[in-house]
Amino acid sequence: MIYDEKDGRVVLNMKALVIGASGQIGAMTVKDLVDSYKADVVAADLDLDKVKQVAKATNPNRVTPVKLDATDGKAMAKALKRVDVVLNSAWYELNMSIMNAAIKAGVHYTDLGGFYDGTLKQLKLTKKAEDAGVTCVLGIGSTPGITNVCGAAGANKLDSVDSISIYCTWGTKQKATKAGMPAYSIRTVLDEMTQKPGIVDKGRKIRVPIMSGETSVVMPEPSGKVTAHYIKHSEPATMADFIGKGTKHVSFRIGFPDVDLATFKTLAELGFSSEKELNVGGCKCSPKDYITAMYTDAVSSARHSKEIVDEYDYLRTDVTGKKDRLPARCTFFVSTWNDRKTGLSSARDTAVPPSITANWLADGKIDKRGVLPPEACIDPEPFFKELGKRKIMVDEQLQVSSKYYR
Repeated sequence: MIYDEKDGRVVLNMKALVIGASGQIGAMTVKDLVDSYKADVVAADLDLDKVKQVAKATNPNRVTPVKLDATDGKAMAKALKRVDVVLNSAWYELNMSIMNAAIKAGVHYTDLGGFYDGTLKQLKLTKKAEDAGVTCVLGIGSTPGITNVCGAAGANKLDSVDSISIYCTWGTKQKATKAGMPAYSIRTVLDEMTQKPGIVDKGRKIRVPIMSGETSVVMPEPSGKVTAHYIKHSEPATMADFIGKGTKHVSFRIGFPDVDLATFKTLAELGFSSEKELNVGGCKCSPKDYITAMYTDAVSSARHSKEIVDEYDYLRTDVTGKKDRLPARCTFFVSTWNDRKTGLSSARDTAVPPSITANWLADGKIDKRGVLPPEACIDPEPFFKELGKRKIMVDEQLQVSSKYYR
């Protein structure tokens, strides 16, 4: 047990199961759970050798590596027996099966987003989660995740909301001559390149063409002005409904670095998003599974690389509406840089939020039950302060109109 002198409570060590723990995000989540909360973590993945590496690199006394197939109901039930919360860092296609297993076991749950359609399906299980006395927090990474909480924080500053516009970009200080490794799953990147985005327009959820909605937006330096496009994302699936206040428009755009965009487009056009199995030399494998295996192997190898490149992630959320019957806008900028001392990637802005949320679920700070997006259950200011402790910086700018005439 840990005695918390600040408020006199006795807090049990959190016991967490991280699924997909050998991936770039999952491994960093494991590390933050141990470093920040002294959690006992079961690090689970299909590849036991890779999660053994994660345990060794983090704290073998706190991290137990296990081989786990998240589609195996019996194996999942066994793994969930002795944990307080399961953090799903696996591909979004597995969200429904893992969340169902968590609800059945009476264990709190987080994931990194259901890629719009999956999120809508997951929300239908809220009564089931309520009856089980658990909370399932959907899409609590950087985006979705931090951006949802920024949207809620902005709405809290206004009397009414008209639109919530979200943007993200990433890059390096040095001019890129070759494509960088995406900070999130290559499977998701390819789906973004090939599936129609959903947005909220005039209060209605609609679909728009892939990579449409081109606009210029100013991000922090060295990124500066970037060109951003609509892509499929989870935020428009929930934010208008859960934030309310008359929200009529919600959109998500990415400002892909030019070289990365060209590479991702080429991969998509070559058919690497296809799940149709091909027979090559007697071996059957889909292009999507093949490139996923290449990506996960590259992520694992990169952990041992001594090459350090200055990299950044930037998020921007604009919430526009009215305050005291006059136009107002609340803008949030979220900035993350890699940590040269520890070698941690800037992608920790995706890995840290589930760790914070898991701690709050285990500790009772989140007491709402059901299937909920971040904007519905996370208190913005304490959350932003926790991010700040990990050098994930949130800046708020509030612009309110005034009139000196009648």
